[in-house]
Amino acid sequence: MERVMEKVKSVNTIFWILLLYVALSLLAVPNFGTAYNIKNILGQLCVLLTVACGEHFTVLNGGVDFSATSVIALTSVVGASIMSATGLLGGQWYAVPAAILAMLGIGIVFGVVNGFSIITFKMPSFIVTMATQMVGSGLAVWYTKGQTIGNLPDSFTVMGTGSIGIFPYALLLTAAVVAVTHTMLSRTRFGRQIYSVGTNPKASLISGIPVKRTIFKLYIVSGLCAACAGIIMIAQMEAGASGYASNLFIDIMASIIIGGTSPMGGRGRITGTILGSLLIIIINVSLNLLGVPWFVISIIKGAIILIASSIDLLKQAKVRV
Repeated sequence: MERVMEKVKSVNTIFWILLLYVALSLLAVPNFGTAYNIKNILGQLCVLLTVACGEHFTVLNGGVDFSATSVIALTSVVGASIMSATGLLGGQWYAVPAAILAMLGIGIVFGVVNGFSIITFKMPSFIVTMATQMVGSGLAVWYTKGQTIGNLPDSFTVMGTGSIGIFPYALLLTAAVVAVTHTMLSRTRFGRQIYSVGTNPKASLISGIPVKRTIFKLYIVSGLCAACAGIIMIAQMEAGASGYASNLFIDIMASIIIGGTSPMGGRGRITGTILGSLLIIIINVSLNLLGVPWFVISIIKGAIILIASSIDLLKQAKVRV
């Protein structure tokens, strides 16, 4: 009961911080409250929140998945090369579904490689996923020779460019990812196993929880969510490029950590990651509207991660005492 109350307090804290920041932005930032800007915020939220939901699983395990950003880039160029007018299946009615399946397949492959390497060779997740991130980024550049692939079918790009009022169509895919991941963590045995393994893997193993299988599965979830984020990004940009998401990782981790998920594992909720992602996007947009240089924005977000992580460590130390 005490842990449940702690989770609720954590989500409430980020909610009030978000509300305060939005109120200040409405007062101090020109054009912040316009319909165009709100639509822009929601559009940017789609990619970040989708990939953050998958990364959330790895952080709950006390790990990390650096390869998520390269999965976004690689899926975008592969998908574009399949469905482009001059691509492998250009002009065919099944080009779009084939491209989507290929993109999801890439996410699964990266998840399998990451999960298998971590549980089989007992390698730290940051080493494995850093290696696969480098491989994925290199493959994306090699595959396209550094070129952008455009001329995508309108039936696909409408997901990224179309909207109902201020709500982008892509928000539907993001909402589906959020709903599925939230249900997995809060309503299934797999979710309970993830929290248990993240809290104490040795005790979980003794109690009969399949620790290795659980870790393997959560990296597949991370890969799939990154692939879904790649699908959204290519639809929004109406082209595939090897440089997509190259600077996104800090935003992903900031969203998760300030949302109340412990970087030590075992604690955190998808609802917190939703609020954290929204706060990060609003910070980016508001400071850009004020003309703040990108390196200052980066410093601010780095400081937010450091402060949030420090607060979590202090909380855990207090609990131990």
